[in-house]
Amino acid sequence: MKRLLSLTSLLTVLMTVLLFSATALGQQARVETQLDRTELVRGETVTLTVRVHGQQGGVQIDLEPLRDSFEVVSTRSASHLRSVNNRIESWTDYRLVLFPRNLGEQEIPPIAVAGEQTPSYTITVTEPTGTGPGNGQDVFMETVLSKDSIYVQEQLLYTIRLYYTIAGIRNPNFTEVAPEGAVVQTLGPPHQYERLIDGTRYGVYEINYVIFPQRSGELEIPDIVFRGELTDGSSNFVFRNPNMRPITAFADGYTVEVKERPAGFPENTWLPAQNIQITENWSRDITTMQPGDSVRRTITVVASGLDGAALPPLSQNEIEGMNVYPEPADIERTVIDGNVVGTRVESYELVATEAGSVVIPEINLPWWDTDEDEQREAVIPSSFIRIAPVGGVAEEAVEAGQEGSDLTLASLDSLQDELISEVQTPAWILNLMALVIVVVLGMMWWLWRRQQQRNEQTEVPVIHKTEAYASDIEDGQEKQAFTELGNRLKNADAQQIRLQLIAWGRQYFMDAGLYNLDDLAARLDSVDIRDAFTQLQASLYSGNSGKDAYTSEQRQRLLDLLTRYRDQNAQQRRAERQAAPYALPPLYRN
Repeated sequence: MKRLLSLTSLLTVLMTVLLFSATALGQQARVETQLDRTELVRGETVTLTVRVHGQQGGVQIDLEPLRDSFEVVSTRSASHLRSVNNRIESWTDYRLVLFPRNLGEQEIPPIAVAGEQTPSYTITVTEPTGTGPGNGQDVFMETVLSKDSIYVQEQLLYTIRLYYTIAGIRNPNFTEVAPEGAVVQTLGPPHQYERLIDGTRYGVYEINYVIFPQRSGELEIPDIVFRGELTDGSSNFVFRNPNMRPITAFADGYTVEVKERPAGFPENTWLPAQNIQITENWSRDITTMQPGDSVRRTITVVASGLDGAALPPLSQNEIEGMNVYPEPADIERTVIDGNVVGTRVESYELVATEAGSVVIPEINLPWWDTDEDEQREAVIPSSFIRIAPVGGVAEEAVEAGQEGSDLTLASLDSLQDELISEVQTPAWILNLMALVIVVVLGMMWWLWRRQQQRNEQTEVPVIHKTEAYASDIEDGQEKQAFTELGNRLKNADAQQIRLQLIAWGRQYFMDAGLYNLDDLAARLDSVDIRDAFTQLQASLYSGNSGKDAYTSEQRQRLLDLLTRYRDQNAQQRRAERQAAPYALPPLYRN
């Protein structure tokens, strides 16, 4: 009996399936359409529902005729099946959400669906009656410009705010802000917050842009269209899906006047900004430098309302009396209080090459004040650096005596003129100081000559260690002195090379009394190096004081010999330090 009932149930199911299949095959696809409304305001969408009877899928819909006047925001489909009086009916609904592109009367043209043509519809699109939040709409969008007239390459702030009164917004999508002839950047991620307007609490979705127009004329910012999905916070009980519906909003575009650069502004640069400041910083006191000393200079430019990439380079690559070693600039862009703030930081090392006065030129950066509409200048005044001779004035006198030349009247006059240049000092004090300096230099030169004569008579070598050179010897300065020697061998004259050789020798042997090439050659104890020194001194008396008197081959040979000497001595000292812990004490005590 149970088996008979099972067979009966199975036959009933098979009969139902066959009946449904025959009914579905016998039905001819029938198409119906419905439009949800014909009057709407700009920014709203209209929904066209197309119902196809007798088919469960595979229907082709040609949407191309709609795209001329409408934008297809979304397409969804839902299939249905029901049985009435043992008659099975099936149909599929296709929901087309359309966004009209223009105002006025718009025609929704016929489209081909399942071999049939749908009827056409006429809708009317009008301007919204309200002008802001509180006009009765669930969603409203506004745009804000910082200015309606700007200069070329000036900052233009553009803000889009979307207001909504429902529980939430999902999948927000805005048309791209890309006006022709301009650079557009977003100022951080979008912001979401709430605002109370006329007693109604709105959620706000805000996006901020900065626009830099690159040419004068009219800047066209296009209309902004928002598309997204709104949810009321509820959900379907079975599938737990939030109840969402597509929504759109619209905001008009702008036409901004872009003015040309003022005719009187310098042509080499153009910096429209709200404010520009420039500062400098030195790593050490620049009033106490000697040849070979280095100082680090840092220049910082901060521009409000301008990107850091637009700031020009300020490094001074050539300064007379200094070797300049620039570093790559550090360029940044930040956002402060809704404005773009650009920063450019430049750093470089300055190495003094010779004694004397060095002038660091002034930096003058013209810029255009967009708030006051006038030209301004950001200035770093020029700096004056006095490079003192190595060892002070006394060394110059000793060097002059060693070369067998007296202090001439012209050199004394130049010294007196330099002292008189300090206008704060009375003239009689300057004259007295000049007289004292002449007397001291004369006495020192006489004492030096007398000592030389004694040395020649007794033929006993004397090593001079005067107090004037004691300040030259510092730990860790030998490497810097040798680097500067290599630089001078490239581009300095023979006299400068000779002075730098002596300065390096004092650092290398830690002896302030070493003051001529003969003593240095004796310490180095190398026949090749002594021969190179002889060539250098011969060039000093060749009658040609220029760089050509000491050839590039001779310079390179001297540098190679000294480099090899330093490397060999360094290896020997390392070997001695490594072997020192393992050395055996003497077998017998003395």
